[in-house]
Amino acid sequence: LRVQQLIETLPEKQQLVFELRYYQDLSFKDIAELTGTSIGALKANYHHAKNKMEEKLIGLLNLP
Repeated sequence: LRVQQLIETLPEKQQLVFELRYYQDLSFKDIAELTGTSIGALKANYHHAKNKMEEKLIGLLNLP
C-alpha cells in the first residue's frame, strides 16, 4: 500500500512507465508502441521515476 501511495506521487507519465515496466514487465519497445512515445523518452521517464521511488523509500526507512 505504501509503495502504491509513493507511485501516485510521481508525475502521470512516470507513473505509467514505472508501472508498465516494473509491474507488467513490458519492454521499452512495447511501452513505446502502447504510448506513442520514443524509447529514449521512456527510458528517461523510467530512470527519473525509479530514482524518485528509491529516494522516497529510503526516506521512509529513515523515519523514527
